[in-house]
Amino acid sequence: MNKRRIRVFLAFFLTVLFLLPYFQGAGADRVIQGKTPGYIGAMRVVWCDEWISLREKPKKTSNRIAEIPLGAIVYSCVECADDRFVQCEYDGQVGYALRGYLWPAPECEPPLSSSVTRKMTAEEVAGNGETVLEWNDYNMSVIAAHEWTEENGKRWEVLRVGCFINEKPIWGHEEKAEEFGQSDMLKVFIGGVEDDWQVLVYDGAYGLSLLDLLSGKERWCVRTTRCSLGNAAATAVDEEGNIYIAGTDGPDPVAISPDGEILWEAEVNHPDIFDPYEITVENGMIQTKYRSGLENGYHLVTFDSQGRMISLREMTAEP
Repeated sequence: MNKRRIRVFLAFFLTVLFLLPYFQGAGADRVIQGKTPGYIGAMRVVWCDEWISLREKPKKTSNRIAEIPLGAIVYSCVECADDRFVQCEYDGQVGYALRGYLWPAPECEPPLSSSVTRKMTAEEVAGNGETVLEWNDYNMSVIAAHEWTEENGKRWEVLRVGCFINEKPIWGHEEKAEEFGQSDMLKVFIGGVEDDWQVLVYDGAYGLSLLDLLSGKERWCVRTTRCSLGNAAATAVDEEGNIYIAGTDGPDPVAISPDGEILWEAEVNHPDIFDPYEITVENGMIQTKYRSGLENGYHLVTFDSQGRMISLREMTAEP
C-alpha cells in the first residue's frame, strides 16, 4: 500500500470513528402510499392541442412550472378542494393541472414500493434470501440479499442491504416492491469512484437512489416518474462514476451523472430487440446485450459517449 493510500485510509478510519454515533437512523423511510380518499393515481393528458400547464398552485393565474405534452402520464394524482384541478407529479415536479384535460390511466399506475433504514446484522440482511452482493474495501464491506415474501395476500420482492466496518453493522436499508410482471424490480450495485464509493439501489417501482457509503443516507434519487427505467435492470458504472442503466419495458440505456443528472436517453427502435441484460463500458463506448428472437443468440448494440447508436450486431452464440 503506497503512502497516499495509507493517508487516505487513516483519514477515512478517523472520520468513521468520529461520525459513528451519528450513523444510526441515517436516511429517511419511505412508506407505501395508501389509496386514501381523494387518491386518483396515474392519469393521461388528453383533449389538448399540444400541452397543458403544471402550475405551482391550483389557480389558472399561478406560475407555470412545466409543460405536460399531449399523451403524457402524470402520477400520484390527488383531488383538490377546487375540483377543477388535481395535484399531480410530472418529470420529478409536483404541481397542479386542470382535471378537464386528464383521464384515468390505471394501466400506468406503478406498483407499490417502500423503504426502511435501520441497522441490521449480517444474519438479518441475509434472512431467507439469496446473497446478491458481497463487496469489500479495506475493513469496510457491503452485503445484500434478495428474497420474495407473501403478505396480506400480495407477493412482495424484498432487497436488504447492510454496511459493516470490521464486521460491525453501520447501517442497513430494506427496499420492498409489490410483484409486477415477470421480472425482478429490485437491484443493488456499487458506484462512485475509488476513495468515494457509493451504494446504488434500483427499484423499478420507485427509482434509482444513491446511498452514501458511510451513512446510508440518500444523496439523490432519479424517480421513475421522471425517467422510466423498466425492471430487471442491467447496470454499469464508468471510471468517472457515470451510471448506465436499462431495463425491460423501459427505454434503452440511460446515462446518469454521479450527481444524479440525466445525461442522455438512447434509442434503438428495432422490432427484434428486447430485454437488455448486460451493459459494459470501455474506452467511452457503451455496449448493451439484448435478448432476441435469435436461436442461441443475442444482439450487441454499441453506443458512443453521447448515447448515439454506432452499431448493431447479431451474435450467434450466447456470451
